[in-house]
Amino acid sequence: MIPGASPTGETLEVRAPYDDRPIATLEAATAETVEQALATAHALFRDRDAWLPAWERIAVLEKTAQLMREQAETLAVEAAREGGKPLLDSRVEVARAIDGMQNLIECLRGNHGQEIPMGLNPASAGRLAVTRREPIGVVVAVSAFNHPLNLIVHQVGPAVAAGCPVIVKPA
Repeated sequence: MIPGASPTGETLEVRAPYDDRPIATLEAATAETVEQALATAHALFRDRDAWLPAWERIAVLEKTAQLMREQAETLAVEAAREGGKPLLDSRVEVARAIDGMQNLIECLRGNHGQEIPMGLNPASAGRLAVTRREPIGVVVAVSAFNHPLNLIVHQVGPAVAAGCPVIVKPA
């Protein structure tokens, strides 16, 4: 899942903490894979022409929220299996994650620069100054086992909203 990275051949089996049954088998990352991910993300960040405009970031967040709503029960069941917690708690986690996405969309729609007061001294007379919000760099999102979906949403969502490349290390 990392552009340019070679498969390691090593796998990691994810097991349910409740009954120790296998949930999934994933490819394990090596130090080289991690370095490749960081280099790729950093290169994406440095390419200002490739930055997604706000309207595209909003579309990504809206589509994510829509998919999460459509798959809410599946997400809840899988998060409960992975975290070993009651399904009821997992459903609450999914609802909070979807709400978090909606909050990000609302924040992004109202996210704008501010005017900086000028004309307060001779050097700034007749001038206009504003702030502009821009991405600040690569985000590494690390999830914990107890709230795997909600914690990732609260890290990846703001990074996407801000336009930052994201590397996710799931629970």
